[in-house]
Amino acid sequence: MGNYIHLLCFQTAIDLQKHLETKAASLEKRGAKLQPHVVVLASDNLREVDTAACYAVVHSSVYYETASVVAGVDTCIKAAFVMGLGYPAAAHSAWTLLQRAIHEVETAYDRVPSKALELISDIQMP
Repeated sequence: MGNYIHLLCFQTAIDLQKHLETKAASLEKRGAKLQPHVVVLASDNLREVDTAACYAVVHSSVYYETASVVAGVDTCIKAAFVMGLGYPAAAHSAWTLLQRAIHEVETAYDRVPSKALELISDIQMP
């Protein structure tokens, strides 16, 4: 699996809720939990992402409307850290890169490839 952050788009709130319920049930069967991620409600998928309703999902029944996709990512990082949640396995390194580069927070659970650590070092140079 690739190491990237998914941006999921739905046309209606009902579609979003169905996705969350299905995804949570599927993960639960495998002994896993839904991890924080960002979703967008837009009638025309990504063409309206700048003006669409964005949500940071932290649980199958808990999601927060955010002002933008960037704010949604920020909320997910903070929720994962504060609530002791993990990042989605397929994007763990990408989320950790953002956590360390933007928020400058390191934990014992961070698994960041050496190239990403070099990038963080370059970003944080004065």
